[in-house]
Amino acid sequence: MALRVAPVGPDMATSNPGDGLRRPLGPSILPSASPGTTAPVLLIVEDDEAMRSMLAKMLGDTYTVFVAADGVKALDVLAQIETPDAIVLDVMMPRIDGFELARRIKADPRLQRVPILYLTAKTGALDVIAGINAGARHYLTKPFKMPDLLARLGRMVGPRV
Repeated sequence: MALRVAPVGPDMATSNPGDGLRRPLGPSILPSASPGTTAPVLLIVEDDEAMRSMLAKMLGDTYTVFVAADGVKALDVLAQIETPDAIVLDVMMPRIDGFELARRIKADPRLQRVPILYLTAKTGALDVIAGINAGARHYLTKPFKMPDLLARLGRMVGPRV
């Protein structure tokens, strides 16, 4: 059975990001909305709660989505779940930023082949270079268009049967 971590706040989560019901937890592992499907597994690491919730909701129909609010929580989630098919990272986050998190992911033999997409407000050429050097396959700046994100994720995970 696929699993999904769906925190939407520091101590609250929903089993369905769109249902509006908030339940105490911290972090939680929840069954996927579609047990037995072959939906690609996606980890979203974003410190902004509104952005994290919006991404989980928009991508949840296509992917089995796990979320984390910072790099430390992302490492905890990665230790608990199957290897994701792709990871979406913000760069500017507390505790462990996206560049350092990508370096740690790429140093882990289980995770080193997982494609990373940065979704960030850092738009400078040096930031893009740092992201690619840290191991990202794609670098998308905010504000972004959802079709752009979907297309890049689609190329990263490839077709699923």
